[in-house]
Amino acid sequence: MDKLEIFQDNALTTARYEMTETEKNLFYMVVAQVRRDDPPTKMYQVSVKAMANIIGSEELKFESYRKATERLNSRIFRATLPNGNYFHGSFISSAEYKKGTGVIEIELSQKVRPFYVDLSERFTKIQLVAAISLSSAYAKRIYELLCMYKNMKDKTFRRSVTELKTMLGIIDEKTGKDTYPDWTKFKTNVLEIAAKEINGHTDLTFSYSPIYGDKKGRGRKPVVEIEFEVFYQVQPEPVQTNSLRERLLNQFRLRPDQADQVLAVHSAEVINRQLYDIQTKVADGKIKNIGSYTAKVFDLGKELTD
Repeated sequence: MDKLEIFQDNALTTARYEMTETEKNLFYMVVAQVRRDDPPTKMYQVSVKAMANIIGSEELKFESYRKATERLNSRIFRATLPNGNYFHGSFISSAEYKKGTGVIEIELSQKVRPFYVDLSERFTKIQLVAAISLSSAYAKRIYELLCMYKNMKDKTFRRSVTELKTMLGIIDEKTGKDTYPDWTKFKTNVLEIAAKEINGHTDLTFSYSPIYGDKKGRGRKPVVEIEFEVFYQVQPEPVQTNSLRERLLNQFRLRPDQADQVLAVHSAEVINRQLYDIQTKVADGKIKNIGSYTAKVFDLGKELTD
């Protein structure tokens, strides 16, 4: 599950919107389940218990997530598309709370769905567990932005302070109000917190430095841009394969020959997605025999018995 990745269009990565940490985690859990061949009106199940397992919390209050889902329903994002068109839309269109189950069923907005399935060369890969583990909403968005560059040859890029603040919702587009107009406060409350959470706790690290503009007369020069440098090393494929094999054997109770068959037939991405779905069902108490169910999911023929 640590390697499960979310894929989203770069236009959504750099879009302008506001979300709390809880709302963002809920949405991560939804998009991690999205598949290209899903019916347009599919309802995606988010288990509060499964989310607690990912975060490492013993208990999450269902009521707080119900309220977060209501807020998420009204969130609007604004993006500039590759063709130059200006777009705005909602993230989800509806939600249903399964009484007594700790499960929230969420329907993805039909306008946002293409940003996760109709991908070309302009997309961002985000590790689900790393993203959810970040406790600051600003850190989550900055982590997504950094992920745009982690596989590029040149991992250094710049963003204007105004552009970054607008993306993060720090500058209100309607009123122009800036929550952190002072550079020092913006650095302390946003950038330094993001660096503390991301560096050493996710699959990448980063550094940043201010770029100063000109100022007439006396006084300190204003910071107009921020230069980011991303440090990321792709994990060697043999290590990934060995790790997946151990999970299939120990956590998902397959025989060695079955684990080898899964690795031979399926890509690491497909395997991780399937294992995530299985683990979610286990957390919900829907699976009694994880080995048998895993064998069935991967079409291994004869099922296991504990």
